[in-house]
Parts: sequence; structure tokens; C-alpha cells
Amino acid sequence: MAAVDYAAHLERRLQELRDARKVERTRLQLEIATARLLARLTYARLTVDDITAAAGFAHGTFYRYYAGKHEIVLAVLRDFFASIRAMRPPLPGPADPYAAIHAANRHYVEVYRQNVGLMRCFLELRSEDPLVAEIGRRADDGLVARVLRSIARHDAPAARLPAAQQELLVHGVIAMVDALLRKVYGAADPPLARFARDPAAIAAVASDIWYRALYAPALSAVATPGSATAGAARAAPRRA
Repeated sequence: MAAVDYAAHLERRLQELRDARKVERTRLQLEIATARLLARLTYARLTVDDITAAAGFAHGTFYRYYAGKHEIVLAVLRDFFASIRAMRPPLPGPADPYAAIHAANRHYVEVYRQNVGLMRCFLELRSEDPLVAEIGRRADDGLVARVLRSIARHDAPAARLPAAQQELLVHGVIAMVDALLRKVYGAADPPLARFARDPAAIAAVASDIWYRALYAPALSAVATPGSATAGAARAAPRRA
């Protein structure tokens, strides 16, 4: 599995910018220091002093680029979420739906596992900071749109549901994976920490649930009781 440590990803980018302007390199060095520090510090404990010391810059240099801690953490989180898909290695060739789902989940589990500090910071701030919440919404909306296109392309049973139910179902499977990963990696004392060293098993379970939710043949059962779709499901003969 390819390494997806985000700070290491930024360091590779810094190497590629050897000939770039000093302003670009300095900004990137400050963001690398922030990403590294968030691997072991909560947002509340992180200080500008920590960042400048880790990056090897003076306070004055920091404030030429960022107004404060909040601004640089926002920049790091925005780029981190934007980079998750870019860090994913390409599939070796045309993949069937399950293979594509499994590859995506395997990558995301590894991203979460190797960037627990950034994910914890995001979850810590999301409920109280609308700018951070917007980062999560954009990431989810992009993923939902891609999944909806995929199930339509493969004529999955989920694609035959009303549009609103399709969207809700896809949001549901995404939330399932996030909730599972929080229980394995995300809390200070994760209740499922005993599975943390087996990311392949986590990805397999998430992919099985995801695939069954989107590609199982009797998805009309997800409709709410009393709706026309649910009534049709009850009236239809049961499949073996």
C-alpha cells in the first residue's frame, strides 16, 4: 500500500519546488510543521510558537503568511482533504464495481490511519467552526457525486431508486465508513482499537457493506414505511 502520510506528501512537494519562489517554499514549510505537530497535539494545545519552532522561522515570518493558528490550520485541512483522492494510486485497469469500491476504501482507511491527528483536528473543530464544516461538506458532496455517477454507469439497483433516496443512501454508506474509522482510530481511547493494526480487514468489511447497500437486488426496502416505494416492495414477491 502506498504511503499516504500527508506531511510526507507535503515534503515531497517541497522537494519538487526547489526552484520555486521563497514565498511558496516558506508557506509550505510552515504547513508541513503544522501537519506534523497535529499528529501529536490537539488544536487547543497547538500554538504559533510550536509551529515557528518546528519550521525554524521567527514569529514575524509566520505572520507575513498567516493571521494566526486558525488560518494555517484551515489551510492545512483544506489541502489535506483536497489531496486525499490525488494521493490514491491509480487502478491498474478497468475495475468491476466491487474492486473499485474496495480500492477506494482501502486507500481511505490508510489515509485515516496515517493521518489520525489531522482527522481528529477536523472532527474537533467541525461542530463549532463553519469554515471547517464546509471543508467536510465539500469533500462529502464530491464523493457523493462520484458514487452516484458510478452506480448509474453500472446500472446498480441503487440507481433505480428515486434521486433523493439514492443521495441519502450514498451519504449513509459514507457516514458508516467514517463512524467505523472513528471507533478504530479517532478517539483518545478508541473502543475498537484492537482492530487498528488490521486496516485490510477494516477495508474489507466497509467495502462489503458498501457494495451490498448499493448493488444488492432488493434495495426498495430502504424506502420509508408507508411510502409508495415501500408499498411496492411489500407487494412484490420475495426474492430467493
